[in-house]
Amino acid sequence: MASAAATSAAGLTILQIMSMTKVKAGIISALVVAAAIPLVMQHRAKTQLQEENDALRLQFGRIEQLTAENERLSNMLTRTAEVRSPDTNSQLRELLKLRGEVGRLRQENATPAKPTGPSALSGITSNPEMFKTIRAQQKMAMTVVYKDFAKQAKLPEEQAEKLSELHADYVMENVEHITTLLREGKTREQMNAVFGEQERALLAKVQALLGTEGLAQYQEYTRNLASYLTAEQFKEMLTGDKEAKDQQAKQLFQVMQEEQQRALENAGLDPDFQTVPNMNFRNIASEEEAERNLKLLDGIYENVTARASSFLTAEEIQKFAQFRTNAINLNRMAVILNRKMMAPGLK
Repeated sequence: MASAAATSAAGLTILQIMSMTKVKAGIISALVVAAAIPLVMQHRAKTQLQEENDALRLQFGRIEQLTAENERLSNMLTRTAEVRSPDTNSQLRELLKLRGEVGRLRQENATPAKPTGPSALSGITSNPEMFKTIRAQQKMAMTVVYKDFAKQAKLPEEQAEKLSELHADYVMENVEHITTLLREGKTREQMNAVFGEQERALLAKVQALLGTEGLAQYQEYTRNLASYLTAEQFKEMLTGDKEAKDQQAKQLFQVMQEEQQRALENAGLDPDFQTVPNMNFRNIASEEEAERNLKLLDGIYENVTARASSFLTAEEIQKFAQFRTNAINLNRMAVILNRKMMAPGLK
């Protein structure tokens, strides 16, 4: 959970920020980067991108040299077009050769090599200690997200700990799936099949841990994460006393819940569809899916804003409008960061 100012803190991971502060800027994105990557690891991705850019510059330089040579020989050929000497024939052959080389390089540049190497994150997690560290961060993040569920369900400390372990493993397994899907360019249906199987496996483990009744509570909490997180985060921005804030947050939760259900139904999506963008791995594996989810969430917020005037002041409505903007923008940034870190690289 992070304020807008905190997100710029150098050297801090998104998840460290989450553990340090209660939300004060209404940012649903930084709260739940389910596959969040430590920001210090951006250096690795930046280095990889720089290397690729350098390679492209060399390639473009070569094309420019060949184009200039092509033009020089063409001019020479034009000046001697009436002369059929062995030298002219040699120049013609050289010209045709260079033209072929220029065409080949242009074609290569127009069709970049398909990335087949490991992702920036894979290179880091191949180190057992780094894998352990990143997994621990995922566990910490998901513990924060499901802390209130553990209280509501009255989970013993041992069960709550095991639930966090399940979530950490779930995140790390899906990181590898995302890299594979990005590498192979799978269709939407194929992605849904992969993540659907992972989700079912997680629910089976949760049921084994919490029982049938506990699973139902877990699913209800997870289904309403966007509503719950929005209400809890925005409560800090309200102006009344504690009792008034609690009541307004409760009303906001109810409206969010209703608008989310309506939006999912209108979009033909499953009621359990996760509307928190960074809790939905499909968004990291597909830019198209991410934009669809962000548009859906933004539409939900728009409808909530229209209804919230019945229990929020004009000033609070303005704050919620800013909350909405921050939520969408930072969700988009977090999704892009995760995708870059998990995308396969060029060998």
